[in-house]
Amino acid sequence: MVTISGDVLNLLIASWVFPFVRIMAMLSTAPIYDQRSLPIQVRIGLSAIIAFLLAQTLPQPVPINDPMTVAIIAQQILIGVALGFSMKIVFAAFQFAGDIIGLQMGLAFAQFVDPEKGSVSPLIGSFLTILASLIFLSMEGHLMLIDAVTKSFDVVPIGSPSSGVTFENIVISGGMLFMLGLQIALPIVGALLVANLVLGILTKASPQMNLMSVGFSLTIAMGVLVLSFSVPYMVSTFSEALTRIASVAILRAQ
Repeated sequence: MVTISGDVLNLLIASWVFPFVRIMAMLSTAPIYDQRSLPIQVRIGLSAIIAFLLAQTLPQPVPINDPMTVAIIAQQILIGVALGFSMKIVFAAFQFAGDIIGLQMGLAFAQFVDPEKGSVSPLIGSFLTILASLIFLSMEGHLMLIDAVTKSFDVVPIGSPSSGVTFENIVISGGMLFMLGLQIALPIVGALLVANLVLGILTKASPQMNLMSVGFSLTIAMGVLVLSFSVPYMVSTFSEALTRIASVAILRAQ
């Protein structure tokens, strides 16, 4: 009969638990995987399977009863959360761009209840978020996330010293969100600004025409038209941003 000592059992458990915690933290914060429609059992099962497969290739970790266990688990959570949020920046930028576009189109009042978020969301922002999700899946972004978290164990091994999520990284991520959001919204906002300027000049030149009565409809129509022509540009922008963020996501987790 084969017997396993307590120390060996602790090492076996540790070799699976630490990767599981990092992967689970990433899946709980990453786009697509964090949806309410995806049961928690699926995330747990997927994390357990990936952790089991990775445990065969990772260096031997510290025992589960080591005094540093709590600190190592906290480190794995921080790394996983950093990886997930790095990918989510692009989605937040699309939501931000949609809010700006909707405001300029006069659709700030057009909102609906989002069952995923459990709150009210602007119409254009929700549309761009759905568009970003479709692009993300078409680029196999859900597989890119799994690849990023597996490669993170080579960059930041379990128990190795790391600087964690620094304030500088948070500021850089926030700046990238606003920069990307403005980059997406700028063409449409610029076209709507020109349209509003022309309507204002015509109203001043011919007050009897009462262009403001039809200006609202014209602004919405102009916005929808420019938005439809801007979709290919948004797709390329999303692809470039996602590729750039994916390439540095692991380094940000250090």
